[in-house]
Amino acid sequence: MSHTGRRWPVFLATLAVVGAAGCGVPDRVSRLFDKKESPTVAVRIAGKSHSRADLERFFESRLNEFRNPSDGDGLKSHLLDAFIEEQLLLTEADRLKIEANPEALKALVRATPGDTKTQDKEAEASMADNLKVQQYLQEHLARQVTITTEECEAYYASHLGEFVLNDVAHVREILVGSLELAEKIRAQLSAARNKNFAELARRYSKGPNASEGGDLGQFQRGDLPEEFEKAIFPLAPGTVSKIVRSKYGYHLFMVEEKIKAHQQKFYEVKQQIREKLQLERERDIINREVARLSKEVPVEVFRDNLGFTYIGTRYTAR
Repeated sequence: MSHTGRRWPVFLATLAVVGAAGCGVPDRVSRLFDKKESPTVAVRIAGKSHSRADLERFFESRLNEFRNPSDGDGLKSHLLDAFIEEQLLLTEADRLKIEANPEALKALVRATPGDTKTQDKEAEASMADNLKVQQYLQEHLARQVTITTEECEAYYASHLGEFVLNDVAHVREILVGSLELAEKIRAQLSAARNKNFAELARRYSKGPNASEGGDLGQFQRGDLPEEFEKAIFPLAPGTVSKIVRSKYGYHLFMVEEKIKAHQQKFYEVKQQIREKLQLERERDIINREVARLSKEVPVEVFRDNLGFTYIGTRYTAR
């Protein structure tokens, strides 16, 4: 079984958010929450101390997974919860004597920016721990999840509104820098009944898909800027739009094909539904596992040493 296919870190980093309203914290954890400690220790989990620098490395590795990294204390509070949860899961992986897959670890180190010859040992150890958690989740928790076709069908039947596909247009584009050239090209298209659109796109367009005859692919209504959609979606297949001006230049669009909005069939969305249900089941199992571990594994958080104001979600003191 591959150990690199599932991106568990993203999911782990959001557990604190989705589980904030879930289980509470044992009294023994909350009693220890404000205990004083050496300034070098920010969190202690299962007797293992983690410094503020450890937390900052974790935060830095996860910040790109959040859309609003400017949310200071709130963001770091969620990330602290995620750090604790990952460490709790790591204690269970260690108990089960799970070791990081060597090939997966080498691949991860190679993919990490920087000089791999001088790779920081602490960073590499952190990668190994992360892989152990992923392997634990994949091999011991996720394998418990099975989604049947009947369950997918039931979800589809009760959520038909989620599977309505908007109007779709297959679009080609010619983008040029002047109105005069755009008008000249449009005249040539009209003379050839638009059959030379791809040829003219390769010759004149400065768009990124010029070499492919201006082929932009398919778009649903709502995917494109409003001024483009107003020009594109009224077109019949094989026809060319009026000239559209934007900050990039002057555009001509041709619609190759149109698909009207329609209710997607079950076979079209079966895999999408299966993945959605799979993720929900996995999230539930992992949340329950974290709740169990939080009752069994000692967790100490030292507010004064964190470097930010912990506003509290899952591990707040009572």
